[in-house]
Order: sequence, then structure tokens, then C-alpha cells
Amino acid sequence: MPDNRVLIDPSESRLKVAGRVFKLALPIILSNLLYSAESAFSLLLVSGLSATAVAAVGYSASMLWFIYSLMAIAYTGTSVLVAQRVGAGKDPSPALLWGMVLATLIALPLTFWGEDLVVYFMLAFGASTGVAELAREYLRPVFLVVTVSFLTEVLYAGYSGYGDTKTPFKVALLMNLVHISCAYLLIYGEFGFPRLEVSGAGWGVALSELTGFVLYCYLYLRHRKPFPVRPSFDRGVLLQMLRIGAPSAVERATTSLSFNVFVGLVAQFGDKALAAHQVGLRVESISYMVGFGMMIASTTLSGQNYGAKNFRGLDYGVKVCAHSTALAMGFIGLLLMVFPHHLSMVFTRDPEVINYAVYYLVIVALSQPQMAYASIFSGSLKGMGKTHLILVVNLSSFWLFRILPSLVVLELFSHPVVPWVFMSLETTLRALIFYWVYRREVRRYL
Repeated sequence: MPDNRVLIDPSESRLKVAGRVFKLALPIILSNLLYSAESAFSLLLVSGLSATAVAAVGYSASMLWFIYSLMAIAYTGTSVLVAQRVGAGKDPSPALLWGMVLATLIALPLTFWGEDLVVYFMLAFGASTGVAELAREYLRPVFLVVTVSFLTEVLYAGYSGYGDTKTPFKVALLMNLVHISCAYLLIYGEFGFPRLEVSGAGWGVALSELTGFVLYCYLYLRHRKPFPVRPSFDRGVLLQMLRIGAPSAVERATTSLSFNVFVGLVAQFGDKALAAHQVGLRVESISYMVGFGMMIASTTLSGQNYGAKNFRGLDYGVKVCAHSTALAMGFIGLLLMVFPHHLSMVFTRDPEVINYAVYYLVIVALSQPQMAYASIFSGSLKGMGKTHLILVVNLSSFWLFRILPSLVVLELFSHPVVPWVFMSLETTLRALIFYWVYRREVRRYL
């Protein structure tokens, strides 16, 4: 079995290290860009129904981040511990198996109550009754397979922690094809399929998750990839997983909840402003998914080098990764600033929605490099197992620099541009804080 470890030699050139990191990150970036295209296509399909349908599907996807944050106990614990154990030359099987056990225990209750929970929060955060009712139709099939979705993510985490990112890309490609084709057939009832409208978009998600789960099980059990899974349930690994995963789950849950409070500030200006926010997010996701892919790569890089006690290589690799990501996301930010109107028109023809979306894109374009640094330094801290620090930084930054200032200024100037401005400002301040925290932690090992 090939050695997939990404151990960095500080004497290597920056270009060579950047190439190794990019090789690791590229399949993740492509997978996430496929996911962005998949989500965008879902919005594009339902845009033919109504602006309310766009808001319902887009807002549902945002709220699902909150529900799926519970999975971080299993996902983050699996990814980080597999990376650290691979770096240290240990069997990663216990991390994967405990991750699957935890994912199942967390997901089962959501099968029965997840749909009601999401709709309740949507209404509480300001969504209209029409948006919430359409969201329920979308969410119902998604929660029928939520346990399968959680297990699929854990199996993916095993691959990413091991350093094999090409295989998950191939799986994601097939999942996206299933999602898009099924959503197309079921939303409008093409080729004799039932016309399910918004519910059809949800069934597209559900069927794609089932496809991914079957493929990953086949690869692990039949081909023993990325590593042979041996029946080992070391309780020490479980405790490590809870120590690493629990803060990550709390961080993702509170951040996602806070994000939806923030979206509620936009929703109060009506369905058109909310739809524009969702359109803006989809356009911006081109940049975000690059940062997200590089963040996962930095977590794997950091975790493997941390497990191998190669701390100078860890620091050197993280710096190269951070600067490379900032350069790439900065270029995409420039495109967002120059072509906001054209990019918005990909998702909607409503002139009022486009007008709001242009404001959004120009504002967030200014903070793309800062988002890159925040992503890489937080991903590196995660690989080192410092998830409690990520919790503190993200939660305090979001409320102190984004939500609270928005609430104050909205009392004086009522326009959705207000929360978007503070969103960009908060991203900048969070990047600076993460850099300071990362430098403080890594110096303890150098």
C-alpha cells in the first residue's frame, strides 16, 4: 500500500511544498466545486418555480449546516486522529470505527425530529411561513437518510486523514451526477417521473448520499482502501475523539446557529433580499470551496506532521499553504468585484434580487484573502488537535464583530448592506486573531 503521508522537509523549496499541498488539495477543491455546482444547479432548477422556492432551498441548506455540525464529533475526530496515527505509523482503524459508532448514535434521533427542528429555527430566525413550508417539503427526504449521510462523511474523513483525496473526488463526481439528474427529473416530472417540485430537490440530495455510502463501503470492504479496517475499539482512541471532536461540534453548531441569526438580519428585508443573500453565497462559494479544500489539506498536513513530531515541517508547510491560498482566493475575489452582475444572473433574472446580490458580492470580494488565512490557520490548529481554541475564536469573533455591530447600526440605517459590510470586516479581524493563536501554539513545539 502506497505511503500517503505528507511530511514536510523545511529545507524543501516553497514551490515544491506548494506543489505537494496543492496536489493533496486539488481533488478536495474539485469535489467542493462540484458540490457548489450541484447546489447552484438545485437553486437554478427551483428558480423556475418561484423566488420563495429559491429562498426555501437556499435557507434549508444553510440550516442543515447547523444540524450537520453535530456530526463534527465523529467527522473531525476521525479525520484528525487518522492523520495523526498515520503520521506516527499507527493503525488508523480504531479512529474510523469509533467515528462510525458516534455518527450513528448522533444521527438516529435526527431521522425522526430533524425536519421539525430545522423548520422551527427557520421561523424563529425570521423566515416567512411560505418559505418554511416549502423548506419542509425539501427537508423531508433529506432527513430520511441522515444516518447514511453522517456515515458517508465519516468514511470520507478516513480518506482525507490518510492523505488519499483522489478517491473521494471520484465518489463525489458520481454523487453529483446522481443528485443533478434525479433533481432534474423529479422537480419538473420529466420523462414520466412524478412532478415533486421542491421535494424533488430534496430527493436528489437523498439519492446521492445513498450512492456515496454504497461506494465507500464497497471500497473499504472489497478493496481495503485507503487502509485495511481491523476490528479494534481502543477506548483511549474514543476518549481522544471526544476531546477533539466535541469542541469542534460545539463550534460548528454555535457558529452555524449564529450564522442563521445573521441570515435572519437579512431575512427581515423580505424574500428578495434573502434570495439575493443565497445567490451571493452560491457565487462566493467558488472562492470559499477553494479555501475549504485547502483547509482540509492543511488539517491533514498539520495532523500527519504533528503525529510524526515534525513540528518545523508543520510550520513551514502551513505558511506555504496559507500564502498560496490567499493568492488564489484573492484572484477570485477580484473576479467577484469586476463581474458581480453577470455572475448573479446565472442564478436569477429578478432585477431586484440581482441588485441586492451585486452589493453582496462587491463587499465580500474585499475579504477573500483574509478568509483564506483564517481557513488555513484554523485548519492547522484542528490538525494539531487544538479544536477548543477554534471554538473560542470563531464564536467570539462572530458575535463581537459581526452580529452585535450589525444590530446596532441597523437601528440607524435599515438596509441589508449593513450586515454584509460587518461580515467582511469580521472575516478580516478573525484572520488576524487566528494567525496570533496559531503562532502562539506552534512556538511551543519549535
